[in-house]
Amino acid sequence: MKYPVTLITSVICLLTLTCCRSKTDTETQIAAADLSDSLVNEVTDSNPVSANVNIEYTGAANDSTRMAMETFSPLLDIYTYARRAIYIRDSIEMIRGTQELSDLQDSLVFATDEIKAYEAILAYKKMMQSGTALREPCPKLIQLNRVTDPADSSSTVLPPAKDSQFLADGNFFFLGGRPFIYKMSPEDNAVYTSPEGKPETRFECSVTENTNFLLKSIYHARHPQMNIAFGPPLGSYDSGPQEVNGIGSLIHEFTNRIPVYFLTGNGAVPASLISITLKIVPENLGCISDQPRIEFACAASLEADDILGVYIPYQADQHVACIVNNINGSVWTADLNGDSIADIACVSSTFAGISSDTLAEALWFVNIQGTWQIIDGGQDLDCT
Repeated sequence: MKYPVTLITSVICLLTLTCCRSKTDTETQIAAADLSDSLVNEVTDSNPVSANVNIEYTGAANDSTRMAMETFSPLLDIYTYARRAIYIRDSIEMIRGTQELSDLQDSLVFATDEIKAYEAILAYKKMMQSGTALREPCPKLIQLNRVTDPADSSSTVLPPAKDSQFLADGNFFFLGGRPFIYKMSPEDNAVYTSPEGKPETRFECSVTENTNFLLKSIYHARHPQMNIAFGPPLGSYDSGPQEVNGIGSLIHEFTNRIPVYFLTGNGAVPASLISITLKIVPENLGCISDQPRIEFACAASLEADDILGVYIPYQADQHVACIVNNINGSVWTADLNGDSIADIACVSSTFAGISSDTLAEALWFVNIQGTWQIIDGGQDLDCT
């Protein structure tokens, strides 16, 4: 039976099944992940805190500030046309019962959006190579309204914050590290090398909340030039490959690497931000994050567990020290400028997953004029 084009264009969106879910109150376990024995305890605290902590973080409030922080206008046409084309194609495949669409009328239904999506991708690639400044506003991380449930006790286990102006202007970016940063392994036992040909170690992250805000923030602050490479088609549970002309993701490779610091127990280690990868549509594959994938490089010999956080100063001459105080198994603080006042803190815990696994979660805080403020959060993907 042949379906009319009018029926095809009105087909309902496929419901993509996902096995992920967030933890509930009944699943929360009071536990803590051990921090590395290498943490440096140079800062003392007269009021040690309990290791028992309940993290109930719901993320940045869905308000105008968050929308301005995560909306990167040059990407909007790509997302609009690509997601519409892929949705229509998937819907037709469901009706036909096949991923091989040989009927020309079927292809015509999504062809216009697919062509527009590809044209938008090429225009975006050209724009990002130039580093063109944007007029749209970009809030700072400290302006986001981070929300916790009433049962959250993370802030109560932090030591009192002394007055500090070091991060008060918000002129920086921060990404939580351990346990949500991972060491990459090159293929065929090769070695990663820098542009100068020297060996380096690479790390990636795609789990903590702030990965969603990095591209716009770094572009707004630095106007960096980037090459846009294309990733392969993405997977899906019930449909075929998710792609536009074979493109599943946009890999933003910085022409000049962005200097960052890995915060470790042995100090602040210089590193580089080298790329940000964005999917053109969500994969919704449960145990795979759909958030941007951030890639770093470092000349020092480090393991992923050494990296407590990633600090990106927007002032080129800012001195970063990082003296870590390991208060207990679930709480640490870090002094970034050597004035004996903690600037960064982390509270970590675990919770029971739906498959009885023990999963990790953490909140990172910044000291803004004597007040601890959530700056990032991460939680293992809970899936079957």
